[in-house]
Amino acid sequence: MRRFLSGSVCVVLSVLFNIFAATAGFAQSPNDDDIHISAIAEFYAIHSYSKRKKHKALAVGPGGYWSNIDGLASAAAARKAALAGCNQVLRTAPYKSLAKRRCVLFDVDGERTGKGSPVGIPFGTAASGPDLPYDYGGKWEATSMPRRGTLLLLHGCNKLQDVGGWLRSWINFYRANGFRVVLPNSFVEPRGPEMCGDPGEFGIDVQSRNVKFRIAQTLRTLATIRQKYPGEPIYVHGQSEGGYVAQALGERLDGIIVTGAPCGFGAARTYRAGEGTPIMFIAGTKDASIWNARSAKQLASYCRKVDGDGKMTTVSVAGLGHYAALWWPGVRDAVSKFLKVKPITVQRNETKDVKFPYITPADLKQYQDFKHPKAIAAAKTGVWSWYPEGETMLDSEEMALFACDEAAGGDAFLDATNTHTCVIVDRNGKRLVK
Repeated sequence: MRRFLSGSVCVVLSVLFNIFAATAGFAQSPNDDDIHISAIAEFYAIHSYSKRKKHKALAVGPGGYWSNIDGLASAAAARKAALAGCNQVLRTAPYKSLAKRRCVLFDVDGERTGKGSPVGIPFGTAASGPDLPYDYGGKWEATSMPRRGTLLLLHGCNKLQDVGGWLRSWINFYRANGFRVVLPNSFVEPRGPEMCGDPGEFGIDVQSRNVKFRIAQTLRTLATIRQKYPGEPIYVHGQSEGGYVAQALGERLDGIIVTGAPCGFGAARTYRAGEGTPIMFIAGTKDASIWNARSAKQLASYCRKVDGDGKMTTVSVAGLGHYAALWWPGVRDAVSKFLKVKPITVQRNETKDVKFPYITPADLKQYQDFKHPKAIAAAKTGVWSWYPEGETMLDSEEMALFACDEAAGGDAFLDATNTHTCVIVDRNGKRLVK
């Protein structure tokens, strides 16, 4: 039995559908006839199930659940086994609330039944209309030579509200290594609301439409980049939902980096990156959204069983959470090796001559109310930034430092000594300077 998302996966999915007027109108209804196959189950059906031999069947149910069987003696046996497997999960905790529903057969022996029909833009189809995510997203030219091409950076399931410390560090790193960075904004077009984590029984259709539309948006942006910069190399880095999208493009690229997402398009356990495309998966052992990644051995073992057309490598980073960041040496070194660039280690500045900045009492109280780990960074000029509730203390400190650097007009990747402009002046509510 498989499900669209695994556990609390803060994964993927943030996209649009051309004519989203109201979310409720696209949710599954309590009528079994209105059950639709999820995007991940459909991806599996297209790329893996279709290759199965002998008698086979695939059943889908409410909430994105699905079950498949193959190699049986007859079509009738396959039908019965697929439905039984799909319905069984609805009788077990924590899914008993769905027990009154019944799964439907999507396919038997390669023939569609007409039930469980897909929703959203078909896989492999580029979005139509002007490329608004490209036009209204972020674009930064390289700051060093030689020029290495374009790095297409795909954000996660949340709205792209600002380019904070984490994104800023990646952007500046890529620019300093000769890449033009393009950061499309999926949410500038009409689309479903952000849908992170488990969508529940009646949100699965919205989430499926979202991710399929975002794949379509990205295919359109790839065409835009090729038109504007013909013949130049193109690399893709997808984080979380963006990591799912990067694995479903099916185009030949110069390289794909996936962070915060599992090997394969979710439980489909398959990806399509274009034949021969190098693809690297970086997974933290503390990332709750990636199953089977609690050690380097476990990650490599799982990913070897995932079907795909690219040249796959895996990197496990002990202690890393969901947000793969360059201040983790395992991440920095892996990405640098993959792109064949020199690793850049950003250094901390000394705290001397930096005073605690003026922060209003109301803002200070807000900061004190945040949970740990949290940090405040400041520059000599009094510019400051904070970051609360990072996955680790290192993450909170570096997020605050990179955001503060930007506010102060600094860029550690361009600095001759690769040193932060700002310094940490508070850690978990304890001031480090006067």
